[in-house]
Amino acid sequence: MAPKLSNWEIAVYVLHTLGGGLRLIATEDVAKKCFEIVPDSFSWIKYPQYPDKDIVRTALFDARKEKNGALVRGRSGRGRGQSGRTNVSPALDGWSLTPQGARWISDNKARLVDILKIREPNTQRQENLRKLTRIHRHPLFRRFLEQPEGFVPSLGEMAELFRCRVDADQSTWDKRFDAVINQANVANDSNVIKFINRCRDFSRTQTKAL
Repeated sequence: MAPKLSNWEIAVYVLHTLGGGLRLIATEDVAKKCFEIVPDSFSWIKYPQYPDKDIVRTALFDARKEKNGALVRGRSGRGRGQSGRTNVSPALDGWSLTPQGARWISDNKARLVDILKIREPNTQRQENLRKLTRIHRHPLFRRFLEQPEGFVPSLGEMAELFRCRVDADQSTWDKRFDAVINQANVANDSNVIKFINRCRDFSRTQTKAL
C-alpha cells in the first residue's frame, strides 16, 4: 500500500482512532496500529516484520510542530524526573490530540478514511456521543442557548458539569475544556464549541480573582 499521506498525517489519524481526543495514548500503541495499517512505512528496514517505534515517534514530533498545525501534544519515553530532590513524578509517555488536531481530523476525515480504509471504533464514537449528550442536556448549556450574549455561568455550575474542583487552577480547567472541544470539533458541533469558549473565558477571570 502506498498511501498519499505523510507519516505524521497517518500517526495523527491513528491517534484519533485509538481515543487520543479523550485521553493519552502510549507511543507504542500508536506504533503498533500504524504498523498494522501501513507496514511498509512503519517497519524496521532489516526486519520488516516488526514495527519501528522511532518512525512513529518522529511522526508525532512532526505533528506537534507549529508548521504542521500543532495537532498533538505529548512526549515519547518516560523521563526520570527529579523525585529525589523535588518529589516530581517522572513524565509519562503518551500523546493526545489538541483542539486544532481534532478540527484537522474533522476537516480531513473523508480523505483519511478513503486512503487508510479504517474508521474509529463504534465504542469510541458512542463514548464521544454520550459525553456530548451530557453537555446538551445540562441546564447550563440550555441556558447558554437561550441567552448566549448574556450568559454568565458560576464556578459551581461549571465544576459540576466538568467534574472539576471549584478551586482548580487554570491548567486543570483547560484540560477539561479541551477534552470537550475535541469531541465537539470531531462532531462539528459549533454550539458546544461556543459554549466551551465562553466557559473558558469566565474561568480565566475567576481563577485570577482567587
